[in-house]
Amino acid sequence: MSTLNHILNKASYIGLIFLFSITISCRSERRGEDDNMEDLLNTLDTEIKQADIYSSVKESRIKQLQNELNKSADEDIKNVLYARLVDEFSAYNADSALYYINQNMRLVSVQNNPAQLHRLKIRRADILAHAGMFPDAALELRSIPADELEDDLKEDYFATYSVLYQYLSEYNSEHETGRHYENQRAVYTDSLNKYVKPGSFNHLVYVMMETARNGNPEAAINGLERHLSEYPFGSREYSILASTLAYIYKTSDNPEKYKRYIALSAISDVKGAVKENMSFRELATIMYEDMDVERADFYLKKSIEDANFYSSMLRNAQSSKMLPVIDDAYKSLQESNKRRLRLFVALSLCLSVGLLIMLWFILKQFSSVRKANARVIASNNELLYVSNQLKDANASLKDKNEELSNLSEQLRERNLQLNESNKTIEQYAGLFMETCSSGISTLHQYQKSLKILANQGGSRTALLNKLESSEMSESMFNDFYKKFDEAILNIYPDFIDKVNALLLPGKESLLRPGEVLNTELRILALIRVGIEESSKIASFLRCSVSTVYTYRSKLKKRAKDQDNFEALVKKIY
Repeated sequence: MSTLNHILNKASYIGLIFLFSITISCRSERRGEDDNMEDLLNTLDTEIKQADIYSSVKESRIKQLQNELNKSADEDIKNVLYARLVDEFSAYNADSALYYINQNMRLVSVQNNPAQLHRLKIRRADILAHAGMFPDAALELRSIPADELEDDLKEDYFATYSVLYQYLSEYNSEHETGRHYENQRAVYTDSLNKYVKPGSFNHLVYVMMETARNGNPEAAINGLERHLSEYPFGSREYSILASTLAYIYKTSDNPEKYKRYIALSAISDVKGAVKENMSFRELATIMYEDMDVERADFYLKKSIEDANFYSSMLRNAQSSKMLPVIDDAYKSLQESNKRRLRLFVALSLCLSVGLLIMLWFILKQFSSVRKANARVIASNNELLYVSNQLKDANASLKDKNEELSNLSEQLRERNLQLNESNKTIEQYAGLFMETCSSGISTLHQYQKSLKILANQGGSRTALLNKLESSEMSESMFNDFYKKFDEAILNIYPDFIDKVNALLLPGKESLLRPGEVLNTELRILALIRVGIEESSKIASFLRCSVSTVYTYRSKLKKRAKDQDNFEALVKKIY
């Protein structure tokens, strides 16, 4: 017996450490009522990625118990170890749980203890019911003499009958027999109520559910929510109570609470490595109805995977009914995303080709202007040479010489103006090439990000948000306006002062902090560089033509010379 006490103490110690670690690790999931569904779903998705870790922890505990069982020859110790192994496997793998129950029942000490034998039979019937082997479960329960059971065993006995008929009614919900099974469940729940303690797990699951079905969901909800925190998050009991609360909220027409508690049940199932669950199937249905097809497909496949692992025919059959519907919707979503991506890629290529053609045209015009300037400069140099020779040849003709000197001076001024014009053109061309290059690069990066998002199985919502976002275009326009303002002030450093000099005192154009040029100064800058049509100015500034007319009219009213204001602006250098 000392060895038995040692095992029990060790088990208690390990159990406390396990429960404590679960409590600490899930603190982030135990949130208040104000948590929204998306937070819970993100938490669930994160936990699913760690599901193998939780399963490994459970497998390690099972392995340790199996090693202790293999080493022990004492029937009392084996009895305890069999019970703990059945607890580990009961919601994890039905076949293994049944195996260890059968092994436990073969012990001589159990065969000689009717109460212990009946307890194991009830447990076996419960696992058979959860695995969907309903005839076997019913046969097992009928073999137990109910009149010979103690009150605590009668509670388990009637609770197992209740769950059996609950699952039978779910499995046959589309047939008339489902109503008969539901009535049988109500009868056994009523019998259970005579033996169950208020606030106990069976009372909360079966009696509170019956209370809700009988028209008092508020009492059931209050009872369940009051006692839910008493069960460790990640335990099977927490998962069942959370899903029970979800069902009551669903029948009470409270979809938000229904979704919340189903999500909490699913998170608890993952953390506790509970494979016999209904939460993922329910979540898949919810996501399908909410048009989140990717999550619906993911959760449904998780449900089927867990059902196959547990060997649950009931859960597998229930999930398989939804599989074709969700799978078809998921395939349609993938095809739609592919079509959108192909369309965007085609548009991006067309835009890129258009920008390249425009760039080629500008470069060609730039080359022509440079050649023309070179010819003008050569002509001016020849005229200067002729002027100098005339001055040497006609030294005595002062009047002519002065006229030629004036002509030479004018030519020099013209040459300087042409050089300045050449510099302006070069700066405009540089600005345009830089803006085009930046636009092509930005579009290329945007196209790459969409491809990456699609290839990684990005969600429909994320892709649509990316396509509908105007962030890229706004950024490109802001960058272009900034470069335009800087180019104007580089070419005409005194542009703002010279514009204000043309306006009446007190009517000058003032800049706000951080502004290089404001809208009215940009309009005048465009007029200065030769863009005079209001429609072109409106297109450049992304505003209406009427807005441009209004700005021009107001500026003329503030000018010293209203009739010649824009002509004077054109002469600013």
